[in-house]
Amino acid sequence: MPNTKKLLRVIALTLPIVLISSNSYAAVKAGSACSKVGSKSVSGGKSYTCVKSGKKLVWNKGVTVSNTTTTQRDEFAIYGKDAVRFKSVDEYGAKLVSSRVKSSPAINSILQSPTDKAVIRMTENAQYAFSVYEQLMPLGFTPKWIVGEDGDWIKNQLKDVAPCMSFLSPNQGGASCRLVAVWRGIKVQDDADTRNLMLVQGGHEFFHLYQQELWKENYAKLPDWLREGSASLGMGIILTHFEDRKSFANYGASQKVERSPKDKARCEAALNKWENSLDAEGFGNNNGCE
Repeated sequence: MPNTKKLLRVIALTLPIVLISSNSYAAVKAGSACSKVGSKSVSGGKSYTCVKSGKKLVWNKGVTVSNTTTTQRDEFAIYGKDAVRFKSVDEYGAKLVSSRVKSSPAINSILQSPTDKAVIRMTENAQYAFSVYEQLMPLGFTPKWIVGEDGDWIKNQLKDVAPCMSFLSPNQGGASCRLVAVWRGIKVQDDADTRNLMLVQGGHEFFHLYQQELWKENYAKLPDWLREGSASLGMGIILTHFEDRKSFANYGASQKVERSPKDKARCEAALNKWENSLDAEGFGNNNGCE
């Protein structure tokens, strides 16, 4: 009997929910019978209300409802299993950028091609990232932002910090020694995907500067998924908002910039390796994967 009572109680609690759900989602049409005055149902893009007509209860003619909610849901549905996560980060990102430190000092830009439109856009993105991240943890210094197309020019700019910035390759960025450097290798590759990849360097590499100041000597001991993954998250938020969503509609679209078909095969095994060996740490243990 005790189990029977529990079952009846569960039924009593859930039955109203079932009835409400049925009433809300069952297909209805104007003039058909309904059961409770004032109840509503949405069907075929219209919201119907149960009204009294003579001695009968029927659905009225209905009014057209906005499809804003559906559109918003569909916007993220294309990301499949990542939809909920992407939408949550997108909403958090909107709040984060709304309180950015607009009075942040101008970053110390050293540019080989200062009038190049792509370089100007990259620099604006980097400055925007700096203004967003400063509210989280002020760096206490104004970082350098070095962008060049020629390898020798880049190396010359970094000669004083060569020991901690000797790993740059064409179309790659790096952060160390309180500066960010980007080798924009347009002579090697300069398609649309590569230009977008160069654009994200500000949001991604500047995040590394904050990590280095926060974690100090432990920075190199952290697993790649945490170090690179958090920088990628910051990059996605910056890329979405710095042009008011004109170039990238949401966080999911921004994240695609750093992804490629090769990533899954290359990175999935590396992440599984780390998960199965919790003592794995530092650079390279995840094959550079987020």
